[in-house]
Amino acid sequence: MCQFKAKLLALLLLAGCAVPEEPPQEEAARSEQPALAEWQWADGELPWSTWDESLFARAQSEDNPILVYLAAPGCEGLFPAPTPALRQLIAERFVSVQVDPFKRPDIARRYDSGGWPALVIALPDGRVFARAVDIPPANVEPYLRRLCTAYEEKREVLVAKVQRATRPKVEKPVAIDAVYRACAAAFDSTHGGFGGPTKFLETSTLRFLLTYAEARGAALARQMALASLDAVLASPLGDSGGFLAYSYAPDWSAPAGEREALDQAAMLHLLLEAGQSRYAESARALLGFVEGTLFDKAEGVFRGRQVMADTWWTDPALYADRQAALIRAYLAAATTLGDDRAAQVALQAGDALVNRCIDGRGRVQHVCDSEAEGSAGLLADQALAALALWELGQWSGEARFATAAEQVTRFMEQSYDRPAALDPLSHHGKALALQFYGRQGRAERVVALAAEPPLAQVSGRAHSAWARALLLYGPPL
Repeated sequence: MCQFKAKLLALLLLAGCAVPEEPPQEEAARSEQPALAEWQWADGELPWSTWDESLFARAQSEDNPILVYLAAPGCEGLFPAPTPALRQLIAERFVSVQVDPFKRPDIARRYDSGGWPALVIALPDGRVFARAVDIPPANVEPYLRRLCTAYEEKREVLVAKVQRATRPKVEKPVAIDAVYRACAAAFDSTHGGFGGPTKFLETSTLRFLLTYAEARGAALARQMALASLDAVLASPLGDSGGFLAYSYAPDWSAPAGEREALDQAAMLHLLLEAGQSRYAESARALLGFVEGTLFDKAEGVFRGRQVMADTWWTDPALYADRQAALIRAYLAAATTLGDDRAAQVALQAGDALVNRCIDGRGRVQHVCDSEAEGSAGLLADQALAALALWELGQWSGEARFATAAEQVTRFMEQSYDRPAALDPLSHHGKALALQFYGRQGRAERVVALAAEPPLAQVSGRAHSAWARALLLYGPPL
């Protein structure tokens, strides 16, 4: 479901959603080709503001709580038919803002709701005191009215609750072996994969297990990874060569109607890294799927996501992280499979990344071509773009890619000490930065990053990407 998908952001690289009431049939998922059409929102018109930092000043001036509605195409619908009273409530009793978590992943992490669509309610200073995920639309108005009453009549109780929840927590570094134990504890020995009842691809976890098996000589880690990979390949999540995002059922039998470009990139890496010839056919099929379904040959861009409604809807936005991730995956395929066509696609996509997603300072725009819609300079975007461009330069020997990689890296290094700009609490972003410096052999940067552990009280599967980066590039233990 939507809420589970977002809860496992760190496991899946980025969150996704799109959960129809009934899982779509595989035949329907394959019947239509993607079309760049406008999404027909399930929500009615409401007086939402757009996000900017001035909303905190406004909330304090008006003495109203902040209402953040986290919703995206395929993950919306809490306000299908808002009444006049509900419109007035949102306009007058809250400082209300709607945020697309795909376009603003930094805000989605800041107000971690556990999923989408979600309502997050905060004090005027931004501290959260209530969250509701996938609440029935009929319950939204009474829920918001109760919160208004509580804010007006029991504010001291709310403030005390927030203060307890925001007390400083003990920070611990991620322990690689503890991450492995968490994976082993959650492994489904019957169906493969981890946890349940909803099952995700969990490519970060599987890639960590393969790396852990090699680094530690742990045969069981490899067995868990390959058993899970084989289960996914044999399941309905395999969609015409590509992969759907998750299954409603633990046996993988009920796929959700969502395709994520980040999933396709990570699955391609996983198939190549598994090191067995039997996965090469699946890797080639995935290349064909992505090029035929997500790649716009005329523009040289990879589309970032698709949602099944009546037909497949393709998100028209160009996301820098998805573009960079698929460039890297295609270069990996070109190297491992000797696929010249994959290299050509990666080079074309690299030109689009440079020309449309990166400004003259080397700052990466999360949503390319549109500064108004997305974040800019996020650590994950900067590091992923730097990796993709550096690898393109290594592959092609073309100076333009090496130059762009240097610009992106300079911006990342100059801005890293500004949390609001670079979101350094992103485990995935730090893992990518560690990988970038490790690939370049820049030991001083590797040591500095490894000495700044992600904020974690308990090491778990959510830290798989960071633990894998430490195994591959971290200083010797």
